[in-house]
Amino acid sequence: MKIAIIGAGFSGCNLYNNLKEKYENITIFEKSRGVGGRISTKYVNDKFIDHGTSSIIPITDDLKFFCLDLAKNGILKAKYDEFIPKTGINEICKFLIDEKNLVINTKIIKAENLNNKWILEDENNKVYDDFDLLFITIPAPQILQMQINLDEDFKEKLSKIKYDSIFSLILYSQNSDLKLNENRLYENPNIKNIINNSKKYLYKDFSSYVIHSSKEFANCVNDKSKEEIYEIFLDTFEQDIQNEIKNFTIIPHLWKYAIAKNSLDMPYFLNENKNLGICGDYFNFNNLEASLSSSELLGNIDFINFHKKIIK
Repeated sequence: MKIAIIGAGFSGCNLYNNLKEKYENITIFEKSRGVGGRISTKYVNDKFIDHGTSSIIPITDDLKFFCLDLAKNGILKAKYDEFIPKTGINEICKFLIDEKNLVINTKIIKAENLNNKWILEDENNKVYDDFDLLFITIPAPQILQMQINLDEDFKEKLSKIKYDSIFSLILYSQNSDLKLNENRLYENPNIKNIINNSKKYLYKDFSSYVIHSSKEFANCVNDKSKEEIYEIFLDTFEQDIQNEIKNFTIIPHLWKYAIAKNSLDMPYFLNENKNLGICGDYFNFNNLEASLSSSELLGNIDFINFHKKIIK
């Protein structure tokens, strides 16, 4: 059985992890340069900068047990009720998949089911075909942007899923003496969180921060480029703080679909007639809890017998 998964964020990688023991031919497609999605790590030489989710504080027992298992495998370490990555938070997703089955820098824009086989096409018109099962794990708005024939009632449900955006500034320097005045920064109402990345990883020869904007700020500017947002964001600070920030190498990033604001009252989506499954951060719960639950429930279905029924 040949399986395709679109999206190598947490949902897609955990779905892969639940499928890999039963099925050998799985390909996971990711539009970015690597796995992780919103639990991404930027690498600067041998240093890690987690610029999306920085750590995990589980709400459900299922996510807590999942994190405890990752801690046993040396991916996370527990600190009270928080789980912190040891070597970059995207190691979670790397741990869950076999990277030989990962196709990166590949944005799938079209999916068509012909004679119970899925044919995929990327933005460069390259075709990937002959898939028996297709799973989609990207945010709801991105699914609606694809060329794919979905049931109208489910498309209507997807259209009601809304997201908050977050704008992030990645700051780093090889000068370990460079510091930000975090107290002054927090006086700006457009800032939600500041991660002292060097303190988190105990770096002595590297200074790094990640500044996350408030959702209110990002939601108002998420139609602009990340470079335009950076200029707007910077203008909200006093000149001395701007100068502090400009001492660092700066990488702006917009998480347009950062936080699911609502969810669907269903564990996952499965169209048995088209061999199509969808899971993600908007099923039953919100965000990581939803991603974990929906990907595990969908991944534990017996698709071998399921597929036999379809092709009869």
